Amino acid sequence: MEHLKPNDGSLKKAHDVLKSGGVIIFPTETVYGIGTLVSNEPGIKRIYEVKKRPLDKPLQILIADLKQAESLALDISPKAREVMKKHWPGPLTLVFKARSGGSVGIRMPKHDWLLKLIKETGPLAASSANLSGLSEPISAEEVKIDADLLIDGGKCKLGEASTVIDVSVDPPLILREGRIKI
Repeated sequence: MEHLKPNDGSLKKAHDVLKSGGVIIFPTETVYGIGTLVSNEPGIKRIYEVKKRPLDKPLQILIADLKQAESLALDISPKAREVMKKHWPGPLTLVFKARSGGSVGIRMPKHDWLLKLIKETGPLAASSANLSGLSEPISAEEVKIDADLLIDGGKCKLGEASTVIDVSVDPPLILREGRIKI
């Protein structure tokens, strides 16, 4: 697996890998993630395989702007928009009813390199870059799974997974505690 630092050259390489159907590992402000384009079904299957992740545990979708969220979520309530405005980009995943049916967890990471990539490629289906059930990596050295490309951005600033809140129900339901408190 090729290792690159987050810069303009690695941005182009990551873009090319994703557009050709590949899977990449990347830093966020929380933990290292593994992802592929949301339209890449073989790549999504590969993420489940390398993580040994149960198929009933959905991947989250990483976005770069509100327009991308609106393309995925069926209904974004005024209250959810308020929370998004206050906490995005940041360590908060919001679960909405999905336009495609079911539900979708959406997060806008607070990582400049990653946001640039997602603006160029479109949303990424993603998860933490660890074997399912083990601790999430906060540095490239801690990543023990394989992908086509690893972006080594050093140690993640926050070092813990995002807060997850289901806003498709009223009242909203906290699914995973994290740094963000609502």
